[in-house]
Amino acid sequence: MIPIKLRLIREHNRLYKCWMRLLWHLYGMQSPIVLMVHGFKPTEAECKSAFQTTKQAFEKLMQFLIDKGWPAMTYPELKEMVATRNWKPKHFYLTFDDTYDTVYTEAFPILQKLNIPFTMFVTQDLIDKPDFITTEHLKALSREPLCTIGAHAIEHKMFRYMTEKETMYHWIDEKRWLEQNLNVKVDSFAFPYGRVIEVSNKNRRDIKQTDYTIAFSAIEGTLKAAWYTGNYYLPRVNVSTTFIERFTQGKFLRYTDCEGR
Repeated sequence: MIPIKLRLIREHNRLYKCWMRLLWHLYGMQSPIVLMVHGFKPTEAECKSAFQTTKQAFEKLMQFLIDKGWPAMTYPELKEMVATRNWKPKHFYLTFDDTYDTVYTEAFPILQKLNIPFTMFVTQDLIDKPDFITTEHLKALSREPLCTIGAHAIEHKMFRYMTEKETMYHWIDEKRWLEQNLNVKVDSFAFPYGRVIEVSNKNRRDIKQTDYTIAFSAIEGTLKAAWYTGNYYLPRVNVSTTFIERFTQGKFLRYTDCEGR
């Protein structure tokens, strides 16, 4: 038997996604977007999750965006657009969650070639784990002008059921650790998992009391929906193999092609 509280949370998540789906269709795919990428697999057959794609498909998407006149925003340009609500059509910003080592070994050479800025959201506890970024590669990326380091919590855990003390630990200590060890300024955060079912309204209110300037969700949508989500739960577009295929072929882009779940 599912507890009533969990049923209500799930219903809230469903209604939120339905509303964002409506906004997605109203605003259309000419609106500025933030892309969310995770790890790469060697072949499409090995991409068992909507959070996985191949290096070849990723490069195809990046080249397509540049060729079709989608400027890649810098991090300062992204922050200014969010702050001023001066939405520029057909602009994109690139983010990576969970810091897989393929960000350094496979994605970064492509981004260097195409001069595409990006933010890498780092989870401290995953560094040097199998498949995740090594300390050496993380430090190398942190020195690159194209790369901005963001926080993704000390551990990749759901925030909804944390105490306020626990959330502040993940926000403040993670930010301090990244700044001290990488000698960078960190002012952006991405919620692990990132749906309404994993991130509470209180979480989104409390993070405003920190030194972060913006924070991101894993809810699908364009940046124009920021008037609804606020600057501390900004929507993103999940980059899956299906999304890349439909987007680069000019097919009608369904909302479900852009979601991670």
